[in-house]
Amino acid sequence: MATYRTKDGHTVRLGSTVWGINGQGPFTLAEPDYSAPPGWIWAVSGDGEDIRLHAPEDITLYYNLVRRVEI
Repeated sequence: MATYRTKDGHTVRLGSTVWGINGQGPFTLAEPDYSAPPGWIWAVSGDGEDIRLHAPEDITLYYNLVRRVEI
């Protein structure tokens, strides 16, 4: 199973809950459908209304495991 590094240095994987560096969230990392490029992942909001498709390196740039707001 693939793992990803968050901006705050934690290791996460599919099913993990993460927070946007702007304080948005929480989001659950999920495997996208067949139309996504190989290796890409979804960040899905708790209510399922917001689904964001990301390249693996985006998790390091835009998400934390621990909720905090970065400027």
